[in-house]
Amino acid sequence: MGGSQAGLGMNWRGVGRRWKGILAGLVVLGAVYMKGFTAAGVHADSWHFWAADLNPLPWLGAMMLMAVYWARYDRYRAEGGAPDLWSATRALSFVAGVLLALALWESPLNGFVVRSMTLYTFKLMGEFELAAPLLVLGIPFGLIDTTRARGRLWSGLRFLHHPLVTTVALAIILALWDMSAQMALGLRDALIFSILPGVYLGLGMMVWIQSLRALPDFPNFSSHLRKGIYVWAMETTMMGMGAMWFWSAMKDLNPSIGEPLVWGLSRRTDIHMAGATMMALSLPTMCLVFWHFWQWIASVVGVSENDDYERVAVNRQEV
Repeated sequence: MGGSQAGLGMNWRGVGRRWKGILAGLVVLGAVYMKGFTAAGVHADSWHFWAADLNPLPWLGAMMLMAVYWARYDRYRAEGGAPDLWSATRALSFVAGVLLALALWESPLNGFVVRSMTLYTFKLMGEFELAAPLLVLGIPFGLIDTTRARGRLWSGLRFLHHPLVTTVALAIILALWDMSAQMALGLRDALIFSILPGVYLGLGMMVWIQSLRALPDFPNFSSHLRKGIYVWAMETTMMGMGAMWFWSAMKDLNPSIGEPLVWGLSRRTDIHMAGATMMALSLPTMCLVFWHFWQWIASVVGVSENDDYERVAVNRQEV
């Protein structure tokens, strides 16, 4: 971390002050999960389910991540850090992203995805299109000093941040390896089932980090026009796949293995709804495409495309 290195230390007292809200949130979350698992046909009223059958690692990981985030945020604000670099809105966005990612990754929804291609599509695309941007918008990239961004973690991030690398990964996930095939394999293999949401979440975060130029010294596209075309091509591929599902007349595309399907739908109707879901969930990132094109148009008529980045650079120097 840069000039605000001290401000990004831990302040566990801030987390302690929120113990009432945290406890209430855990109770509400537990009740929602118990109701959801019961609806999915799981005996969630059994202590054995909560003690042995339910995987606690995603929950514990999410809670620890939010605790560390809030501790650093409270330390930063207590030392008079600039609110525009790390605002309360940014912090709430990060927490919302973590909770949404957890709900899509490890939740009662998993009990229904074997009976609905639509729900499986929402599970994966929700990580890419909804949880990923919330997490990225919650990270205070303006406080990251690139001169200290060293080590294996940062080296790996630099490699993944290269547009060509991300493009190849997106091509494999979105085009070469059809999502219906991914779903079918995930329903047969528990390891693939648990890894796929993380893959979509990670790729979604990379796309948004690159698009917002959050790490300007990392390999990246140099203009809004190139970024807009890059994201547009990726989203168009995704929406095209959704359109094919929506108009498909082949029920064999549906990888669901349970009978009957949820909501009493036919397999063909479920495929159509999955396609509509994929196209609808692409809208947030398509808004990012329009923003890039708007910024490019502004540069064409005389406004520098680096104005917004120069402002961040000035704020870093002042910190």
